Amino acid sequence: MSVRQRATSSSRECGSSDRHNDIEVLKYSKKSKKGDSNLPFFFVGLMGVCILSVVTLKSATIMNPMIMIRGTTFSQPNVMMLPKGVKRFTSTPEVSKHTYWVEKNKKINEPIIRAFRHRNWIKVNNYEDAQFLWTYSPNDDLWKELKPWQRVNHLPGFRFWNDKDTFVEGFKEYELREPGKNHYFNPETYRLNVKEERNQVHKVLTEEGGMSRPWVLKQGNVNQGKGITIMAPRSDNLASVLEDNPLDSDETEKLILQRYVCNELTWGRRKYDVRMFWLIASVDPLLVLYHDGYVRIGNSNYDETDFSNTRAHLTTHTRLAEEGKATWDEFENHVRNHNLVADLGLSDPVGHVRNQFKQAIAETAAAFRDKSFNSKNMVEENGIAFYGADFILDQDLDVYYLEPQMGCGLDEDYNFRVVMHDQMFRTMVDILGEILKREEKGESLLPLKQIGKWQVVYANGWVFNYDGYKRSKEKRDCSVPEEQTK
Repeated sequence: MSVRQRATSSSRECGSSDRHNDIEVLKYSKKSKKGDSNLPFFFVGLMGVCILSVVTLKSATIMNPMIMIRGTTFSQPNVMMLPKGVKRFTSTPEVSKHTYWVEKNKKINEPIIRAFRHRNWIKVNNYEDAQFLWTYSPNDDLWKELKPWQRVNHLPGFRFWNDKDTFVEGFKEYELREPGKNHYFNPETYRLNVKEERNQVHKVLTEEGGMSRPWVLKQGNVNQGKGITIMAPRSDNLASVLEDNPLDSDETEKLILQRYVCNELTWGRRKYDVRMFWLIASVDPLLVLYHDGYVRIGNSNYDETDFSNTRAHLTTHTRLAEEGKATWDEFENHVRNHNLVADLGLSDPVGHVRNQFKQAIAETAAAFRDKSFNSKNMVEENGIAFYGADFILDQDLDVYYLEPQMGCGLDEDYNFRVVMHDQMFRTMVDILGEILKREEKGESLLPLKQIGKWQVVYANGWVFNYDGYKRSKEKRDCSVPEEQTK
């Protein structure tokens, strides 16, 4: 049976073997060395005690305990203590410990129910009694009624990054705060409701060859392929984009103009994107984890010489034909077998791509930490959230951010998604339960014992960085010379 064969039932339970049972702690050190896999456990414990003894409550020393998961080495920052002066978290009443509530009549939440049930959590009918609450969409009224010890899977500040225009705004503000940062994963983008950026667009189009390249006009507050217009090189709608969308128009308020990513890596001849997942495991202090996802494959042949049909340049929700899916393992093989891997000089092409995904998520957490990922507007004392993020790759295996996703679908139309959800959400429940116990005791949140295939990318100011990576400025584009339009 193919791993991508459609599931016959979304409630199907998969095998009971769990990734976290395969975890072996190898070493607490800054670098791994050959032969460390047989390190005695008493030495691991001794070093852990030594590390804890030198860490203050105010900040954390970043080191890397290496975690071996099915042959792949991941790392997490060593320790993260609660910031000095923060009060102890309110203890959960005994009757509500290890309980959860999931909104009713939402089939899309079934993977979450399976995960809590598999970890022996108790399902309750009233959200007022539950330690963890899960809803597919944010609920403003529910947030107001929470108790300090409760946790719900959404944060009030999601609106600052979930819309395309405010996402761009947040990163531009972040660049001002951190001028040395290189956000290579964000395509060149301009907001059409900002005068200075409109002036930049005019200069790029009229003086810097921008008219010879394709662009994408996007409406900021819609998803699923809606509100997107491809603007072909030297087209009339590109030439008049500023005139057609005046600064004082209400319709211009949420518009962005983004440079089209050319020379894309395709799946056969089809356009595709990669959906990743990220978890806000705590906001006080902020702790963010990344998880591998899956591939979404478009349903029309990809052609960078024809920009007449916007839908042909979308991956999902094109309504042209049924969309395809592929597993992470298939994606790894796809990357390894890319015919330019040797020319690019990459010994680990999958790690190269994954590290770019991880840095993009980490920088998102850093960029929106003050606006979105904090407890300022929360009734509960700490917050959690589960999100998605979509990326594309070019032929150089460079990654580009499409957008983060607040409401990522959990459909189980393929068997592999059932397997993926069970592995991912069971260890997510382990992580959240472990953190809840530690914060009630005022203990360090890291290193986590049950991390599965989740990877820490942001921890109380520490931001994952793909060290040594520099993106080439000499990129092949899909510009159209002026003589070809005459």
